[in-house]
Amino acid sequence: MNYLTIDTNEKPTEAPAQFTVFQFGPEQYVFCPVRSRAYKVDGKPEEIVRQWWLYRLRDVYGYAFNQMGVEVSVPVGSTEAKKAADIVVYVDPGKKTPRFFVEVKKPNRKDGIEQLKVYMNATGCRIGLWSNGDPPHVYLLRMEPTADEEQANWRELRDVPKKTQELADVDTPIIRAELAPVTDFLSVMRECENYIKAHEGADVFQEVFKLIFAKLYDERKNLKNDQSPTTFRVGAFENAADAKARIRKLFKAAKEHWRGVFDEGEDILLSDESLAFSVSALQKSYLLRSDADILGSAFEVMINPSMKGDKGQYFTPRHVVRMCIDVLNPQENESIFDPACGSGGFLVSAMDHVYAKIRSDRDDESEILENQKDYASNNVFGIDFDRNIAKVAKAYMLIWGDGRSNISVEDGLNETGWDQANLVKYIVGAGKSAKLRQFNIIATNPPFAGDISSEETLSKYYLAYKQASNGRKRRATKVAKDKLFVERSLNMLAPGGRMAIVLPRGTLKNYSDEDVRRFILMRARIAAVVSLTGTMFKPYTNTKTCVLFLQKRMKELSDINEALNDPQIVFAVSERPGKDKSGNLIHLEDGRVDSDLEEIAENIKAAGIWI
Repeated sequence: MNYLTIDTNEKPTEAPAQFTVFQFGPEQYVFCPVRSRAYKVDGKPEEIVRQWWLYRLRDVYGYAFNQMGVEVSVPVGSTEAKKAADIVVYVDPGKKTPRFFVEVKKPNRKDGIEQLKVYMNATGCRIGLWSNGDPPHVYLLRMEPTADEEQANWRELRDVPKKTQELADVDTPIIRAELAPVTDFLSVMRECENYIKAHEGADVFQEVFKLIFAKLYDERKNLKNDQSPTTFRVGAFENAADAKARIRKLFKAAKEHWRGVFDEGEDILLSDESLAFSVSALQKSYLLRSDADILGSAFEVMINPSMKGDKGQYFTPRHVVRMCIDVLNPQENESIFDPACGSGGFLVSAMDHVYAKIRSDRDDESEILENQKDYASNNVFGIDFDRNIAKVAKAYMLIWGDGRSNISVEDGLNETGWDQANLVKYIVGAGKSAKLRQFNIIATNPPFAGDISSEETLSKYYLAYKQASNGRKRRATKVAKDKLFVERSLNMLAPGGRMAIVLPRGTLKNYSDEDVRRFILMRARIAAVVSLTGTMFKPYTNTKTCVLFLQKRMKELSDINEALNDPQIVFAVSERPGKDKSGNLIHLEDGRVDSDLEEIAENIKAAGIWI
């Protein structure tokens, strides 16, 4: 919101020509042009949003102040709505027939859309507008229930009509120039989720994700310039079945072009109306020009939280990921791998890091894009056992510019039974000489929870065997996943390669884990350890964790005491995790997370930990 703020020696007594906040001593006032009086707005940011919209409705949409109402009581049956409508724009100055309702909230508030629907249902008004001052604003269309329906259906409009426009005038095809990067993708997805849950039993994440995939394809392939019309849209008056047919065709083309994300026979299962509502909610967003962190975080939250908790899949906070990649400092000619990649956070961050280097070293745009594409296609690899999370990783990387991401859906701990195409990616040689491929860099946050008891899997791991009292090695009946991932990661790290791995803090101090620490020291040099707080992975777990930075030895030690000759280890303790006790991110005024991890990364790099 842009508006004037001026100092004054008295309270305002008339409406200014443009929206202004008056600073009268320590207090702030606005003058409402509809109610013709001044209002104190200290501690009332919602009132500022309302006044901003009153002027916007006049200046942008052409409505006069005398055809607007503020704090209007709305009859609901024989009573009135519990809360008065913030703004009502009427058809004429007589203020008898509402043209549309406006519901405003203070910045960062997300609620209020259901209240807006109450006003529209009670009056039969077809158009509503919701805003907290920050785009995207929600422009809602009420669709009258048909003969066999009890409730109205809802779609989102591109905008509300101006005074001189009809409703049909805001139903013209959307062009690329009208799309906007999304700033709160989670709210958009929640909006779709709530509607779908209320109307049918479809798997919300699966179905919304299909729509997102189709939209990405439309943006990538069909929007060649600012005047290109979008295919991913639904008209306000379009038959929902026709819209579904077009979106299904788009989804089919996306599956064909980007193979491996969805199975060949998968189709959109949403009902016509649920699809129409969800498409209308998504159609104004420009995903390919949106912040990748915003999109990735929304994808992660949409995946069933209980599934993540049960399997120990605690998605790594973005500021932890950035610290790891900053310290690892991947280069354009180096490969990176995550054996438990989840939604691909480490891999996308590595791509971002290398992309910036490529851009800073070159001045030819076509060469920059070609080198970025080559890096993403040839040097970035990830595996995850969960098909849904792997889909997120693939889409996340598509958004970031990689249409051929090497994300595989496999058991990262056991290559037996892998698809042939994945064996080719990760196994070098054949027969008895076959061995796991090795990478220059590994960055991973393996699952903490759960044990592996499969004999087939355990038989592949040194850490699955214990020294018995008779001197013989005995295989354990079960081993914690994170320990096996330590061994798998070191086995797939090239000599001299660099690694960052998130581990439970107990792994570095529990007496029972001495064998793990010895295994690490024999095969790698510990370069740095960063202790994270117990709130870092909330709300999923209270587990205290650390990040271990390792460099694989060129040759395994023959005696553990040789590790005493290693360079000093850099230790750091995070005191500002960037999260509160409930697991919510804490942001500074400039939008950055309030964390000391960036400072820690700078100190580690200054110490020169890599040999």
